[in-house]
Amino acid sequence: MINVAIDAARAAGDLAYTYFGKTQNVRHKDDNSPVTIADIEAERLIRKVITKNFPSHGIIGEELENVNPNSIYQWTIDPVDGTKQFVRNIPYWATLLALLKEGKPILGVSYMPATGEIATAQKGKGAFLNGKKCKVSKISNLKNAYMCHSSIEYFGKKGKMNGFLKLEKTVYAARGYAETLGYHLLISGKIEIMLEAKDNIWDLAAPAILTEEAGGKFSDFSGKFSITSEEAIATNGLLHHQVVKMLNE
Repeated sequence: MINVAIDAARAAGDLAYTYFGKTQNVRHKDDNSPVTIADIEAERLIRKVITKNFPSHGIIGEELENVNPNSIYQWTIDPVDGTKQFVRNIPYWATLLALLKEGKPILGVSYMPATGEIATAQKGKGAFLNGKKCKVSKISNLKNAYMCHSSIEYFGKKGKMNGFLKLEKTVYAARGYAETLGYHLLISGKIEIMLEAKDNIWDLAAPAILTEEAGGKFSDFSGKFSITSEEAIATNGLLHHQVVKMLNE
């Protein structure tokens, strides 16, 4: 399954990349998020590969309808994670693919075509970045930690702005390297904390297993593992309790 996932993510990401840097015909969905032809075509390609290899498996995609919802195996697809970056010719976007078994991720792939990075993980087998096993950092003091985060406005909408700002003032540095880039930096030990306040299952499933297989911890804002809460606290594990506590103050 991991080989199929890697091949599908690479093929779809490379397809999306053929549109990168070109004028985009962008439309906006009901939630005002952008979508392009690259999103649609890349997801269709992944679905074709999955259906060919695992016809009984379910598919949960960002752009197209879900299939086989009762299967214990469900694939989550985000064909272009970071479409806003994509349409502005910023290279930090990715094709995300994960496989869930009974709701829990058992493998994940995060492929960034514009930079050539690919992160992969399987349950119990570790996380790899460009084929090399990777590990989170061992920093255990918040004052020495580097934190990345997604859009700040949603922390306010969830009543977490005070905690977020306290974290930002406490850590060594905080930057908005959102989405895929933040997780790639986390699993390779370059940062210690990644926070997101509004995301979907297809955004979070692959990062969740990548984080945990790299030795880190992934949870919602309450500290409980979840890929359906729209929230994410991903850390090197050593700082997780401190981050959860401070964010909720």
